[in-house]
Amino acid sequence: MSIYGALYSGVSGLSAQSNAMGMISDNISNVNTIGYKGVSARFSTLVAQSASQTKYSPGGVRSAPLRNIDKQGQLQATAAATDLAVAGNGFFVVSDRAAAGTNTQYLFTRAGSFRPDASGDLVNAGGYYLQGWPITTGSTPPTSAATTAGLSTVNISNLNGAARPTTNLELGLNLPSTGAVPVASTGVSMQANLSSTALVGATETVSTVVYDSLGNAQTTSFLWTKTAADQWSVTPQNPTINGVASGSVVGGPYVVNFNPGTGLPDAPVPAVTPTYTWNSGAAVSPLTVDIGSAGSTNRMTQIGTVFNATQILQVGGTAPAEHTATVQVFDDLGNAHNMDLLFRKTGSNTWEMFPQNPTLNGASSGTVTPAIRTITFASGRPATITMPDLQIAWNPTIGAAASTIALDPGTIGQADGITQFSGNFVVTQIEQDGVTFGNFRGVSISDEGIVTALFDNGEQLDISQLPLALFPNPNGLEGRTGNAYSPTSESGNFLLNRPKIGGAGLLASASLEASNIDLAEEFTNMIVTQRAYSASAKIITTADEMLDELIRIAR
Repeated sequence: MSIYGALYSGVSGLSAQSNAMGMISDNISNVNTIGYKGVSARFSTLVAQSASQTKYSPGGVRSAPLRNIDKQGQLQATAAATDLAVAGNGFFVVSDRAAAGTNTQYLFTRAGSFRPDASGDLVNAGGYYLQGWPITTGSTPPTSAATTAGLSTVNISNLNGAARPTTNLELGLNLPSTGAVPVASTGVSMQANLSSTALVGATETVSTVVYDSLGNAQTTSFLWTKTAADQWSVTPQNPTINGVASGSVVGGPYVVNFNPGTGLPDAPVPAVTPTYTWNSGAAVSPLTVDIGSAGSTNRMTQIGTVFNATQILQVGGTAPAEHTATVQVFDDLGNAHNMDLLFRKTGSNTWEMFPQNPTLNGASSGTVTPAIRTITFASGRPATITMPDLQIAWNPTIGAAASTIALDPGTIGQADGITQFSGNFVVTQIEQDGVTFGNFRGVSISDEGIVTALFDNGEQLDISQLPLALFPNPNGLEGRTGNAYSPTSESGNFLLNRPKIGGAGLLASASLEASNIDLAEEFTNMIVTQRAYSASAKIITTADEMLDELIRIAR
């Protein structure tokens, strides 16, 4: 019985080593397979119970595969953002078809070479579709789950970044503390020549800019009308800013007579003292208009036939410090409008901001509703802030809805927005939250498994949360074609966790996990297995010779 037992033991050795060689061959052939987990042979004895303590009954050996699924492979960087690797515990959840159905099979893999197919679904080299929890507006994906319910294939097609209007505008800039404070004009100095041959009823206009108490540059005009031979009247006109009425005036007309021989004013020369009321809210301004005196040659004259406004200047006024910051704001259609914000110093440590009407491609595109916007400073930091929202009515030809933009000039007592320190006017920050329409340009995937769509307008949209599947015994998983696994009773049930939560590893984007095979070790094992196979074969030939000798005895 021992000889036959030795023969069968050798046969079992051949079978066990053949099985081990099959595992080694698979390992070597998959040395470049992404996410491949090697298999090693686990040998165990086959014991035949002996009937006597003086007899030995050989049993042989058997081998069984031991999967090294929990052994981490080396991470390798790639150029594709959708290439994924798991550093630590966990498996990607994949399905055998893109659309979920009653026959959909969910499997698990570490092979993360995902690429979008013609429909935009992320699929790996094994033909399996990446699964994730969808992220929609107002939704929060689960942190953990013990079921595949709610998972869907990650799809990156038909994504666009919608336009969003500007609703908030943050300003950071420094207004020079040495800026000039406005001083209201006290008068006007007028020098001009009126034509001596002009017909009665003829008119001439002279204009200049004067400053009100808030520093606004007000255009003031004076209408000269010939009322008789050698006689003209001067009438102050209502002031304007950029051609729009900006106040009213009381005073005049004032009559001035000229000497027919000399063309110089005759006595008595009237006192031209109009009083202006400004729409800006500035203090009422009485102005003294100097048109000259009797016989004077350096103010108003009537000499010759040519009208010539030689000089007309404001007196006593000081222009305020002014600085302009240009910002860009978006309407709800995604049009980008340029808007100038004019800052004017209206008093000691006091500035006003005047938003100008926006422009689009160089042309006026809307109207800003007027409002008083003021900042006062103490020690260079805002002490009071009055900044009502910008109300913008866009031109009807644009088709955009009216915009309301909240202004954030900083915090009272802090230097985190608009300041007034010494130095130059400097814009340090202008931030707004509007964007134009954006085209999809790619995705990024965080180490926490959030898939984010990226658009060329700078917008980002979270579209999916990738879970990782954890098993009590990952080495008990059953391998499937395509480098995927399915659960077994030995592996236990899966639990889905977000990466970096509950023992799950983290995701590495633009990376792949290499095979965990050590090629040198596999070749070494191959030599050992080949020698063990040869030794088992030698057992068979030796046992055969012994049986042959036994048969000869019978002859």
